[in-house]
Amino acid sequence: MKNSFRKNKHDIIQQHSWFATVEQVTKKGFTLVELLVVIAIIAIISSLALFNSSKLNSAVLISNTAYEIGLVIRDAQVSGLGAKVTSASGDISATTSNQGIYFSLNPQKIISFADLIKDNTYNEGEESQIYNIENKRAGTITKICTIQPTTNTCTQLSELTIVFKRPNPEAYFYPDASSANPHIGSGFNGTVAINVGFEGGDCRSIIIYKTGAVQIDRSYCDPVIN
Repeated sequence: MKNSFRKNKHDIIQQHSWFATVEQVTKKGFTLVELLVVIAIIAIISSLALFNSSKLNSAVLISNTAYEIGLVIRDAQVSGLGAKVTSASGDISATTSNQGIYFSLNPQKIISFADLIKDNTYNEGEESQIYNIENKRAGTITKICTIQPTTNTCTQLSELTIVFKRPNPEAYFYPDASSANPHIGSGFNGTVAINVGFEGGDCRSIIIYKTGAVQIDRSYCDPVIN
């Protein structure tokens, strides 16, 4: 019986020691340093997530802008083939006019127009639609250029007019607003590019071929500056 009492006493002491250890562990909690480290980690992860989300949203907006401009060009081509009335005034002579798109780098302009007097330029009163890149996160027109056929490099322009003439779907490129300038063809491979995006940042190239085909990628974008 004496041995049994000693055994029970030993078990009680061990059990009490275990509970005391558990109580000490549960009361320990976080130190101030540990709490600050956890908060810092959460803040860093949140910042990275927000930054990447912002970059993704901006890239989507730039792509959308590029495709919208591509659709504007395609619409002018279809209007030219279909002899559609597109002048803002509804002038009936627009039914037999050529259709064009005028791009200006400074000031930033994209104007769809009916070339009523067929001088291969945009004249006031011929516009059917004026397009603005309203969302700053979607970037701006950063470059207008012709593509050199041998080097595949970009020769910059300050403005460009693209005209579609019935009955052909081909695109005619005029490097400025003067009708005295011949369309780009001799010395060029009949390809132009319009870049939208940010200087030194994300960008999309809208490439228009002589055939009238439109392609959108990053072919003529400048390297991104980190």
